[in-house]
Amino acid sequence: SGSMAFRSSSQNITKLEYGCYLAASLAYLMLKQRDSVGLVVFDDQLERYIPPRSGPAHLHALISELENASPGRETNISSTFHELAQRIVRRGLIIVISDLLDNPEQVLRSLKHFRHKKHEVIVFHILDPAELKFPFEGSVLFRDLETQKQLSVEAEFLKKEYLKRMNQLINNYKNGCNASSIDYVQMDTSVPFDYALSLYLSKRKRR
Repeated sequence: SGSMAFRSSSQNITKLEYGCYLAASLAYLMLKQRDSVGLVVFDDQLERYIPPRSGPAHLHALISELENASPGRETNISSTFHELAQRIVRRGLIIVISDLLDNPEQVLRSLKHFRHKKHEVIVFHILDPAELKFPFEGSVLFRDLETQKQLSVEAEFLKKEYLKRMNQLINNYKNGCNASSIDYVQMDTSVPFDYALSLYLSKRKRR
């Protein structure tokens, strides 16, 4: 979605770039284990669907697609996931990489659809540190990356309510995923993705 293009002034990578590096790393690891890997790129609809395959040539195809990925329109995560749940017949592992800036109730319902189809599900929730901490001060002009609407605000009047709502969003996803036996992993783009991924995989292996 357009929101995945966000990068705060303290960062040198957007959420989309971070997510693409993460996806490429996971694809490489799974293909090294001789698993089949597919890829879906979407905004408010499916933009690209690469069916699961294995082999070095397939890795090249996946990475090429990730390199060409660009922010799109507003997302409609739930309808896309319901469509995919119907399309993906063979039981497997579904890995979601997104900032999840959508209706949590609808998104969680669509994730449950994957679980109903007996898939294992992992959700990587990608956020910029500025989205987590709201470090802004004084008069700030915000621009919606999806609708291009602008809003001028005094940061100190907005910060408390913003952080409250962001924490609610994160907790809704965390609790909803846990209740459905879905792995929820929050990732901050200020943390090197290889380090964050290694920590998660080590935890998963121990479990």
